[in-house]
Formats: sequence, structure tokens, C-alpha cells
Amino acid sequence: MPINEFPGYTFVPKSKSEDGKAHNYYRGEDAGFGGYVYAEPGIYGRAVCFDVSGMHPSSIRALNLFGEYTKRYADLVDARTAIKHKDFEKARGMLDGKLAPYLNDEGKAKDLSKALKLAQNSCYGMTAATYQNPFRDPRNENNIVALRGALFMINLKHEVQDRGYTVIHIKTDSIKVANPDKEIADFILDYGKKYGYSFEVEHAFKKICLVNDAVYIAKLDEDDPDSPGEWTATGAQFQIPYVFKSLFSKEPITFDDLCVTNSVSKSAMYLDMNEKLPEGEHDYRFIGRVGQFCPIKPGFGGGVLVRKNTNPLTGVTKYDSVSGCKGYRFLESEDIRGTEFEENIDTRYFEAMVDGAIETISKFGDFYDFSENESLRNVYSPTDAFSVR
Repeated sequence: MPINEFPGYTFVPKSKSEDGKAHNYYRGEDAGFGGYVYAEPGIYGRAVCFDVSGMHPSSIRALNLFGEYTKRYADLVDARTAIKHKDFEKARGMLDGKLAPYLNDEGKAKDLSKALKLAQNSCYGMTAATYQNPFRDPRNENNIVALRGALFMINLKHEVQDRGYTVIHIKTDSIKVANPDKEIADFILDYGKKYGYSFEVEHAFKKICLVNDAVYIAKLDEDDPDSPGEWTATGAQFQIPYVFKSLFSKEPITFDDLCVTNSVSKSAMYLDMNEKLPEGEHDYRFIGRVGQFCPIKPGFGGGVLVRKNTNPLTGVTKYDSVSGCKGYRFLESEDIRGTEFEENIDTRYFEAMVDGAIETISKFGDFYDFSENESLRNVYSPTDAFSVR
């Protein structure tokens, strides 16, 4: 399906592609088939994240994707927006008044808002589904809803850069700009309106370290709309409670922060309680596919966390370390919660993660200056790896 608002856009179907894959090309980039992502990793000072409110629903509306039914879909989106903004009187009169009976208790309006969001997102999801459904157009080979947003964000990136500003990060429906002034902020808001997108400030950062296109750690500025002055993390590395609290928020470490949840998609996990057994002998204790554990110091009865792998062709079974657990012993967290075994938790497991976080940020600048943790400069040093059988 064509995108007439973006001259130069080219769709290359699988049959005409050199690599046998379909492509969406625009302005020298492959826009992909989902949300557009762009990143300039590094440490930055003041930055602002501008977020589109409901990008996919706005694209559906702009494309008139559902023909005569697009207005009904738009009404659904607008009703949710009214409820989200607590304009209940307006919401009661929308959709032919069908929502009014569910807004008598405004305290439960949040649940209705979630239900409406689920409905509108499901409609979008089905436009790109591989199976036939009322929302799917067989001509939609390029996932036109997500594509329109991606092409818009590519244009916006160039427009902001051409005006001399640094685009730090774009993630589907948001753009982070370093040190934006009122001129570029107003431009972004006005530019979005031209395409039917409404921007709002999601976050204002005092400082931010962008590691890659999915991971960052930042301190929010005093004018942040949600949590001024607090640290925020996106991506697993910095969200680990022990890491986040130790290096950034300075909150007390609790028992739950010393637990780790592991899972396997196939087969099952076991704890090999072989610490006091002769070399080569094993005592596999069944766990299942999901479990919560605490790392235990060597010599205190922990087991090696492994997953059982059986080759379907040969029937040979092996026990391999669960990802991220090699070199440590574990016990199930509920077996030691509130007992004297809490004193035997092997914090080196978590300190290694702290070291990793410091090392990651240090690739872009001075970690201690960025984290306002000068006192830690001589505290944390890389931990020595150790192994167990």
C-alpha cells in the first residue's frame, strides 16, 4: 500500500529483493516493518523526550484505514483520551452514551481506560496479522500503520538535525533531543500536528547515558512532569534493583533485591546439589521452568543451577548452566527467606553486575561524575571470576 505523503518512499517485495526479504526504503534508510529506532549512544546533559500520544491510532485515523468505520475507531480513541484526562462528562456523551453506565464510579475509570486501550491496540495488531480478519487488508504488505509513523520519525529526525540540534534517540513514537530550547520544542509540536500527531513532553532529563537503542540510565530534571530529581532506567542492565539502588537511587538493599528469577522455555531447571559429593557425581533437584533464587556463598549448601537438555536424535542428555549463572551456587529464595541463610547470600553475584554497569557507562565518560558517586571511585573494582564444578 502506498504512502503518498512521503515522496521517495520505496517498497521492495521479497520477489524483487536481493536478500529475499521485503524492505521499506526511505531517505537512504531501511525503515523496517515496526517502529523506527535511531540512537547516538553517549553521555549527555540536559535532554527532553517528546512522545507522540497514540501514534498508531493517529496513523490509522490519518490513513482512513478502515474507511467508513475509521470514525468509529477514532471515537473509541477519543473516548479513552477523555477518560485518561479525567474529562468524565465528555466521555459520558461519547460513543452514543454507551460508556456512561461504566463511569458512575470514577474511581474505576482507570480500568475502563485500559479496556479501551486494549481494544484499540488489538485493532492495530490485526491490521498486520498474517491470518485473515476484518481489520486485515491483503494489500497491506508493508505494515502501513507502523510504517507511516516510522517515515514521519525519519523526516522529523532530519528536520531537527538540519536545525543544528542533536537527536539522541528515537524509539517508535518518541524522540529525545539534547539541550532543546523553546524554538525546537515548538517546532516538534507543530511539525507533529501537520501529520496528525500530538506530541507531549514525556520526560525532561538533567543527564542521560544512552548505551544503545534500547538501554539508558538518566536523572530526571526538576521540570520533569512525573518524577523530578529522580533516577530512571530503561533496559534490564540498570533496572536490576541491586544495581539501581547501589549506584543511583541509594535506597536500602532488601532481601527481594538479592533474589533473581530465572526461566527456561523448554525442558526444565535443576539444582545440582553436588557440593559435598565426589568429583563427577551429581544430585539433581527438580525446579521446573521458572524459579526464584538467591546466590549462596561456596561451602554453604548451594547448588549449581542447570537446565536439562536432551538431544531428540541421539537421546543423549546434558545439564548445562542456566544463562548468567555459571560460576555461582544457588538456593530457592523461599527456602532461605527469614532464616540464618540470608547471611550466606553471595553478593559477589550482584557486585559483578554493578561492575558491569560501571564499565558500560565508563565507555562514554566518567561514571563517578555522571552518577554523582565520587565516593565510590575506590570502592568498586572488577570482581575476580571463580568457578564451581
